[in-house]
Amino acid sequence: MRRIVLPAILLVVLVIASAGGLLSAISPGVKTGDWLAYHVNVSGYPSADHDLKSATLTVTSVEGDAIHLSVTSEFNNGTVFTEQITLNLAEGVLGDAFFIPSNLNVGDQFYDVHQGNITITGKQTRLVAGAERSVVLSSTDTTRYVWDHKTGALVYAKTTGQNFTIETSIDKTNLWPSDILNFTPSIFYSVITVVVILIAVLAVFSAIWIQQKKQKLLLLALEATGAIFTAVFLISYLGGMLMTPSTTVLHSELPVRITLFVVGAALLTLIVTNSIMVLREKALKSFSALKAGLFTVAVAYFLFTLHSLFTLEWIGEWERFGSGSLSTIILIQDISGVVGILARFIAGIIALTVAILYFCKRLPSTQRLHKALRWILVLEATYWFALIPTAITLAYIAAVFYRTPMGLLSNLAWTTIPAFVESIVLPSALVIFAKKLDYKKPAVNAIKWAWISGISLIVVFWLTNMGSWMLTVGTKGFSYLIGYPQNLFSFLITVGGLIALALYTLYFTKKRGLALTWQTLNLRGVGVIITLLGLYFLWNYLNWIFFGGNYIWSDWYAWSLGHNLDLWMLTLPLVGIPLMLYRPSKESIVI
Repeated sequence: MRRIVLPAILLVVLVIASAGGLLSAISPGVKTGDWLAYHVNVSGYPSADHDLKSATLTVTSVEGDAIHLSVTSEFNNGTVFTEQITLNLAEGVLGDAFFIPSNLNVGDQFYDVHQGNITITGKQTRLVAGAERSVVLSSTDTTRYVWDHKTGALVYAKTTGQNFTIETSIDKTNLWPSDILNFTPSIFYSVITVVVILIAVLAVFSAIWIQQKKQKLLLLALEATGAIFTAVFLISYLGGMLMTPSTTVLHSELPVRITLFVVGAALLTLIVTNSIMVLREKALKSFSALKAGLFTVAVAYFLFTLHSLFTLEWIGEWERFGSGSLSTIILIQDISGVVGILARFIAGIIALTVAILYFCKRLPSTQRLHKALRWILVLEATYWFALIPTAITLAYIAAVFYRTPMGLLSNLAWTTIPAFVESIVLPSALVIFAKKLDYKKPAVNAIKWAWISGISLIVVFWLTNMGSWMLTVGTKGFSYLIGYPQNLFSFLITVGGLIALALYTLYFTKKRGLALTWQTLNLRGVGVIITLLGLYFLWNYLNWIFFGGNYIWSDWYAWSLGHNLDLWMLTLPLVGIPLMLYRPSKESIVI
């Protein structure tokens, strides 16, 4: 009898244990009163019921495996709709995968009545709704999902339909407390302490060297810090190429972000302190820092373009986002864009080669240097010329789809006109500059077209970045600026600052910028303009590192961080500051 009873008891225990494990695996991770607010970004041509702007989910009650929700959806046409739905984790009734069983790990499966069994394929740590969270990942044929590990709540989803894309990101929630600037309090105060100490040390160091008129080491400290920052910055982009999707950027991963936070703060401090030397009319005659700066900029130019060239998610984009004529348009744009990026990539190879030679030895001969610079200018012009199909497409869309005068004016101002200026005016100036750059002829004409090209470049940045900001404000409203001072500052330096820089460059060109030879060119003025332009890109990037998070994400950040192929220019102060300081005597820049 005992031989039968003991196995029976063990069998019952195993069944109860396995049942208990199953119940814990599918237990909801939320409670009554929990809520989540999402921002929805829709592109393409979705159906009316998918053309969402935002959504809010509120848990009205939880009964076992059932979660009762009140869902309020705001559509892009201004309509607001509220409905009551019930999810059941045990039965696989998950809605749009709003909630899954909590505490799932890689390899675990759960059931969805619409999509069948779904397997967790990854686990990461991300900044989510103002806090560092452990998240799990999975994907289906049409959607890529990210859920919070502990609660099972959806935090990100990207669905790709036949002619549309829907990207859903969590903005705010009460499921977890927000960190301070996306850092847990302990980490935040540790970082702040390190930054304060670092700034204090740099300030004392700067004061001593300025007082003793030994600015060289201070300037080299700027170059060293800039090189470290550039290395981490490039790693955050290039590292994403090893992940899925290849466009993933790692600058929000905690170790990378903390490093960029600290080194970025130090870099800004050193730029300011080195600029003090310019105001005090200090001068150097060594080109060591300039060599380091040119090398760092060339590396950034080359590797950032490499990242853009080898992120291959664009392949097949014309099939995912369009059909018919739209598919053809996207195909032409993608092919033309890749040709342009390939041209810039080759220019990056040439620029890096010249920078390495200058850093290790000296500049090539005048003849070879002119040849290299002409090739770089022509290839860079090709990159911008390749955007002509995009400009034509935008003009076609403006003529066909924008019926109201205000809508047409908005499209022309913020997209179409900037596209034509950047694809025709700027590259044309670069080609003329390349033609004038001839060591056998007087340099005065080449210098004039160098200034024209520079002014055209700044105007292009003003038009394109201002257009992005205007579209963002049109979607988010002015509260997006008023509620976030860092956004307001970026908005102001874009709308007002860049055009002011363009006008200053034009003024400087007429008054002091034109010279008969490259040796007599006003390097201090060139350095000021280059530094200010680089600081614009540097601030926009550090703005995200210092203050960014899902709660503040918008089309502006998507553009400036994800689609801005000129973000490598944040390294320009590493060249601009040395140019502002040098008074060459025996050694001079020979072009």
